Amino acid sequence: MAHLSLKKYQQTTVSNAGEASPYRLVAMLFQKLLDNIATAKGAISQKDYAKKGEQISNAIAIVGVLEGSLDHEKGGEISGNLSALYNFCSEKLFEANTNNDIELLNEVAQIIIPIKSGWDAIPPAEQGKVSF
Repeated sequence: MAHLSLKKYQQTTVSNAGEASPYRLVAMLFQKLLDNIATAKGAISQKDYAKKGEQISNAIAIVGVLEGSLDHEKGGEISGNLSALYNFCSEKLFEANTNNDIELLNEVAQIIIPIKSGWDAIPPAEQGKVSF
């Protein structure tokens, strides 16, 4: 039964992503990134290094998508700063993967959480102006 519930959740998540606005897609990426980090921390604690590697690889890919979605022309200095933070996070995620380092994963999460909070605080009237 749990397996069926998981399958249904995954199908719903994929379906929702296909219908989501650009604003919502980015919000989903931030949440999935934090979920991957949390799961990787648990996998390290459980010495499940294959799962840890998969989760961190997914997290690095998401950071790459977030960095690639920045509009440096319109975003100016903010885009540049976010790009630098995303590159830093990718490096720390790679290092955390290599060294099984939960503290580095915590460091990345502490960088991403305020960015996600800022994104989540965008007023609904402005959300439609987001492109991806």
